[in-house]
Amino acid sequence: MQVGTVKEIWRFPVKSMFGERVPVAQMERRGFADDRTWAVREEDTGEFVGGRKIPRLMLLKARYLQEPQGGFGPAANSIVEIEFPDGRRVTSDDPYASAILSMFLGKRVSLQRRPAARDKSPHRLARPMSPTEIRYALGMKPEDPAPDFSSWSLQVLGTLSRYTTPPGALYDVYPLHFLTTAALEAMRAHYPEGDFRVERYRPNFLIETDPGLTGIIENEWRGLDLRVGDALIRCNVPTIRCSMPGAAQPGIEKDPNIPRALMKYADQHLGAYATPRNTAQIRVGDVVEVVPKPSSNVYFWFDAVGRRIKSNIIKVTGHLAEWQYRKSERPARRPQSVVPKGFRPYTLVDRQRESEDITSFWFEDPARSELPRYVPGQHLVLAVPQPDGGFVYRPYSLSCGSRERGRYRISVKRETAQEDGQTQVGKGSGWLHDLSAIGDSIAIKDPGGQFADVPTDTSALILISAGIGITPFLSMLHAIAAENPGRNVKLFHGIRSAQDFAFQRELQALQQQLPNFELRVFVSQPGAEALAPPMQAGRMHLDQVPVMQALQADSHFMICGKPAFSKAMHDGLLEAGVDDARVHYESFGASQMIDHSDRSRYEVRFTDSQHTVSWDPQQESLLTFAEEQGIEVASGCRYGACQACEATLLSGEVIYPPEVQPPAGKNRVLLCSARPKSDIELAL
Repeated sequence: MQVGTVKEIWRFPVKSMFGERVPVAQMERRGFADDRTWAVREEDTGEFVGGRKIPRLMLLKARYLQEPQGGFGPAANSIVEIEFPDGRRVTSDDPYASAILSMFLGKRVSLQRRPAARDKSPHRLARPMSPTEIRYALGMKPEDPAPDFSSWSLQVLGTLSRYTTPPGALYDVYPLHFLTTAALEAMRAHYPEGDFRVERYRPNFLIETDPGLTGIIENEWRGLDLRVGDALIRCNVPTIRCSMPGAAQPGIEKDPNIPRALMKYADQHLGAYATPRNTAQIRVGDVVEVVPKPSSNVYFWFDAVGRRIKSNIIKVTGHLAEWQYRKSERPARRPQSVVPKGFRPYTLVDRQRESEDITSFWFEDPARSELPRYVPGQHLVLAVPQPDGGFVYRPYSLSCGSRERGRYRISVKRETAQEDGQTQVGKGSGWLHDLSAIGDSIAIKDPGGQFADVPTDTSALILISAGIGITPFLSMLHAIAAENPGRNVKLFHGIRSAQDFAFQRELQALQQQLPNFELRVFVSQPGAEALAPPMQAGRMHLDQVPVMQALQADSHFMICGKPAFSKAMHDGLLEAGVDDARVHYESFGASQMIDHSDRSRYEVRFTDSQHTVSWDPQQESLLTFAEEQGIEVASGCRYGACQACEATLLSGEVIYPPEVQPPAGKNRVLLCSARPKSDIELAL
C-alpha cells in the first residue's frame, strides 16, 4: 500500500549538530554511510556526548567540506566545517578545533571520528545510567508515567545500558529515524502556537504522506517493512522523545511546551526508528509503500503478549537496577582529597620576575607529559591555599604560546589595597608571590573562558590593554607568530611608568617574528627619564586608536584591563560605529565589595547535575561555589563584565555587589558576582 513519497533527506555530519539536506543518500545495512561520522567526546569521562547532556551542541551547524569515503567504516577522509552562532567557522582538521569547541561548550571536549565497529572501548559508558538518570535524560519529571520500552528488543536495551552509542556507530539507538508530515500536522492541530518544523527532530528522511492519511501513522507501522524506492527498511519502534526538540537550534527558538505537548497528545512518541534490510539508495521523490506482513493478526497477538511479558520484566529489573545503583553510590569512608573537585594537582616548576610587581609562574602536570590545547586568551583557575586550610579561587590568563604543550605559564601582579590604614595583600597573588616555592603542588583547573582569539583567523586584530591586562595578549601574539605570522596585529598598551613595562624583551622578540605587528606603549607618569620607542608619554585614549582604519579592515577589537578601563574603551568603540560583535572585552581587579554578614547555609540545587548542597558562606560567589562542587561553568572576567557565566535562576533570590549591574532578562543570574539570598535552584 502506497503511503507517500520522500520529501526531504537529511544527513548530520556531527552528532547533535544541525545538518544539511541532500537529494540522495546511500543506505547500507548499518544506516546512511555519511550520517554522523563525527561526534564530540567529553574528555573528563571519555564518553561521546550529545544534546541531552550538552544542549549548546544543538546550536552548532555542521557540513562536509570533503565527502566521507569508505562506506560505513571510520570516516578517515571526511572533513567537516562547524559554524558557530556568531557566524565563525572551524574545520575538523584545524589543530584548535577541539579547544574552540571546549571554549564554546564550557566543557573540555574533543572532536572524534566514528570508530571502527571492532573497537568497542570508545563507546563504553563511564558508568551505567540509573533508571532515574534515564528518565532525566528523556526530559521526564519524577511524577510522569514510566516510558514504555516494551517494544524495544532486549538486545537494544542491553546495548543502551553499556554504551553511549552502538559500537561502530554514532546514532543513539537504531540506524535510521524518519518522520511523516501527517504526524507533524497532527501535533500542529493540538498545539497551533508550536513550531513543529521537521528540523527540530533531526530525522534521516521525511515522508510526505498521501491525502487521507492522518495522525501519527508511523506508530501503526511497528514491525512492518517499508519499501522506499529500491530500499527496504524495517520499522522497529516509535521514537521516544526527550526534551531536545524544545531546545533552541539554528534559526529555531527554544519552546519547552513542545516536549510537553508531545507528552500530552502523543504519549511522548513522534516519528519511528528503522533498520535497513538491504543496500540501496534513497532519493527525494521515491515512492514509500507499506509491505503487508503475512498472518498479521497472529503476529500482532503474539507480539502484544510478548510486549506485556517484557514490560513486566523491565519494571522488575528497573527497580533492581535503581536499588543496586543507589547502593553503589553510597560514599566510601576514605580520606578527603586535598584537591577540590574538577581540579588537578599541578607542580610549580619555575618562576621569573618580569617587573617590580609582576612575576611569571610555570606549571606542569606530573600525570601528563602533554597538556590540553587551549585557545589563546583563555585562563587557568587556581585553588590557592589559605592559612585556614581552605582555598580562594583565582583566574589567571595564560601568557605562553598555545604550542607550549608541556607546561603552562601565568603572569601575576602582586595586588595590594589599603584597608583601615593598612596595606592588605591579595589572597591569591600574595600567596603566589610571597609563599609559593618551586616544587609546590597547586590545584589547577584546565584552561577555560570565553575571552580568546583563534590564531588561524585571518581578520585584523587590535589589542587594547592596561597593566597586567597584557597577559592574555602575550598568549595570542605567541600563537599568531607560530600559526599565522603574516596577520595584521596592533597592540596599544598602557602602563604607569617605564619601570612597569613588563615583558619588554619578549615583545621586542615578537616584533621580529611578526612583520605586521605594531606596538605602542603609553606611559601615564613618565617622570624625567627619556622614553625609548615604543614607549611614549601620556595616558592612552581611544582617539589614539585608528578606529576608522580598523573599520575599513573589518578588524576585531579585544580589550583587557580593570573594569572602568574596559567599559570606557568598549563603550567608546560602539559610539565610534564599531559593531558590537567585533568588540570583545575582559576585566580584572580586586573582588567587589559585598555584604558577607549573611552566614545562612541556604540550600543550593543544581538541577542539571541533580546535585543539592548547602551554601558555604565562606565562598565569594556562586561561581566559586559551583566550581568547588566539580560543576563546569563557563566564565571569563569573573567580575560581572563579560557575562560569560550568566545562568538561569529557576527559583529563589540572589544578591550582587552594588557596582555590578544584574543581567537583563527574567531569571538570569551572573554567577561570578552573585551570592544566594534564599534557597535557590540553578539550571547547572
